[in-house]
Amino acid sequence: MKNIFLFTILIMVNFVIKAQSIKGKVIDAQTKESIPGVNIYLPEIKKGVVSDSNGEYTLKFPRKGVYKLQVSFIGYDIILQEIEIDAVIFELNFELIAAVIETKEFVVSSVYHSSQDENPIEVIQFDAKQLQQSAAPTLMQSLSNIAGVSMIESGVGNSKPVIRGLSNNRVLVYSQGMPFDNQQWGDDHSLGLNELGIDKVEIIKGPSSLIYGADAMGGVLHFVSEKPAPVKMIKTYVGSKYFSNTDGYVNIFGVKGTREYFRFGLNAGYSMHSDYKQSSSIYDKQHLRVTNTRFNERAIRANIGFITKPWVTDITYSYSQAAIGIYEEQSFQNYDKAIMIPFQLTTSNVLSMENSFFFGESKVTLNLGYQNNDRKEFEDEHAHEAEEEHDGYEEVEYFKQKLIYNLQDTGALDMNLKTYNYDVKWFIPSLNKLDIVLGAQGKIQSNKNRGHEVLIPDAEITQHGIFSLFKFKLKKINFLSGVRSDIKSIKTYETEAEDHEEEGGHVEIESISTSFGAVNGSFGMTYQLDSAWLIRTNVATGFRAPNLAELTSNGVHHGALRYELGNVNLTTENNVELDLGTEFSREHVSIAISGFYNHINNFIYLESQDSIMDGVQLYSYTQTDANLYGFETTIDIHPHVMHWLHFETQYAMVVGKKSDGSYLPRIPGNSLLNTLKAEIKDFSIVKNPFVTVGVNTIFEQNNIDVNETKTLTYVLINASIGAEIVIGKQAFEFTIGATNLFDRKYFNHLSRLKQKGIYNMGRNFVVGIKIPFDIKQK
Repeated sequence: MKNIFLFTILIMVNFVIKAQSIKGKVIDAQTKESIPGVNIYLPEIKKGVVSDSNGEYTLKFPRKGVYKLQVSFIGYDIILQEIEIDAVIFELNFELIAAVIETKEFVVSSVYHSSQDENPIEVIQFDAKQLQQSAAPTLMQSLSNIAGVSMIESGVGNSKPVIRGLSNNRVLVYSQGMPFDNQQWGDDHSLGLNELGIDKVEIIKGPSSLIYGADAMGGVLHFVSEKPAPVKMIKTYVGSKYFSNTDGYVNIFGVKGTREYFRFGLNAGYSMHSDYKQSSSIYDKQHLRVTNTRFNERAIRANIGFITKPWVTDITYSYSQAAIGIYEEQSFQNYDKAIMIPFQLTTSNVLSMENSFFFGESKVTLNLGYQNNDRKEFEDEHAHEAEEEHDGYEEVEYFKQKLIYNLQDTGALDMNLKTYNYDVKWFIPSLNKLDIVLGAQGKIQSNKNRGHEVLIPDAEITQHGIFSLFKFKLKKINFLSGVRSDIKSIKTYETEAEDHEEEGGHVEIESISTSFGAVNGSFGMTYQLDSAWLIRTNVATGFRAPNLAELTSNGVHHGALRYELGNVNLTTENNVELDLGTEFSREHVSIAISGFYNHINNFIYLESQDSIMDGVQLYSYTQTDANLYGFETTIDIHPHVMHWLHFETQYAMVVGKKSDGSYLPRIPGNSLLNTLKAEIKDFSIVKNPFVTVGVNTIFEQNNIDVNETKTLTYVLINASIGAEIVIGKQAFEFTIGATNLFDRKYFNHLSRLKQKGIYNMGRNFVVGIKIPFDIKQK
């Protein structure tokens, strides 16, 4: 074994010692002065360097070939360039042009790592800097400030994405090179991801089944992992935020380092929040705080990566555990953060391996993943059991808190979902400006119940798909098209659960065995009319097979406050969407507008029945055809005489209707989001200071489903200020912000607490600090 290990090391050394390299200098295009601290980065192999004090850099490559190169520095246009390395030493100098309007990095979600101008559908990028400066208490609330993106919420700590009116399993969440699955079919099941170790979130609006498969018919949230540290550097940070409304805090820590052919990273975070407070303008002061909307989370994320001549790999492990209270109609008005019954406890373990193999001019990527998601719901009966066993209030309270940290405890509802993912793509060498990708994706899942209540049965799910993707690039026109075939099989087992209507009785969920298939395609193009105008158009189909809950539910979903009844006769949802957009961009102004029309066959939704089951309203799953249409527009202005001033306005509209002309449920109201940001000049030890004011207008929603109520127009004012304080060589990043600055009393139309007369969060002040430490290795 020792000899085999040494032989392997010698082979790897042989791969890397023959590495090609480029070197050069980065200067300002106007002043011709050198620029230190510029990032020169290769996104396909996740390797980069930083220019030194003289603006010079050296970047080593593992092999000859064609690479995508990204050169970026704050205040300058990003250079996105394709280069071919065919010599041992290659010299490449860059001249950066000062930019008023920010340009975007390579789009990772496009498979090809292409620029924004090459994508038929605009991909919105929400980066780590925006996350750091956001005053919102959760990641999902930060993302909801993007036109066309909303959220279903059950309190501050429990929210999930809505893209153009579609949600749940119709919006795919992608992380660590694979779809992230934590039982997203439930209205009360939160997103399940945070900003830990995230470089940016890419939002794709519209059907993306061609690349991502089922559950991407509405759109995709792609969580892109943070870039490794530049070569020969170790970067560390600690940070903390305090939120006044929930008396909550978030503490984070991270470290990452990179050698020429090895990299590592570690991030950890912990957060705790008490019950959120409604607006103080509410007449009944005894109910300002919303009982049991408290939540806490702890998470860790670690990764290592290797680069050799034929192979690049990154292995990532992430763990998170979130305890989220379930609202109760009581009036505990305190700052206690200990979770009390009833509550959800969700634990996720995710292990992934992302690989790239190079064979001549070909490349094969292979992503493998394993996910273990454990979801529990603890109900009041646990406290009663504890009270019988331990006589006294203190004992009961201790029992409630103890449940959070003991994974061996069994919840009333206790589901374990294991998922094995694979994703393989073969990038065929270019043929006369034609790029071809052949791929296959799939997953194998098993769902097991361990609680005495069962909402969905034990089951095994398999899904496999193959696809081909074609990209043809001309001087001004880019075409992107493809076709895909998928099959999904579901097998459930007869599962026994308690029957609450008869004490000690049981009900059985019968087994089923069924399969669904679909063929989908996409065709899109971009046309660069001139240096200012760009036109995008795309037509794509998508699909989604019914999930376990829709097919087999038969029980009380306490988190959703209803009895849910599945329908084994449901068929596959299919949709076709047409997107058309145009963009105008000049030095001081950019305008983008995109419209869409989305027709969905066999749209699945919950319909209320005139029955009460186990003391709650009965809902059953049914289907109808549906249409959704609307548009988003964004205007970005930097006045010519005030380059430091940035004004952005976004407007989004979506209408959703059933085939009979009635309205679909959970369609957000139209929104107008205005942001004014001033980036002030440095002075003394204060670097990169900024002031931001946001005015978010959410218009009334009168187009409602029969089970909904209308929502009035409301306006929220948000603000934040921040800067880096540099003492010696050490920087301290400070942010002070506020959401709902004027303490407006309002209902979010998609809030699940709205039906209980519970308003959204009132005024909230946020104070944050982040301290980075950089160590340059010799």
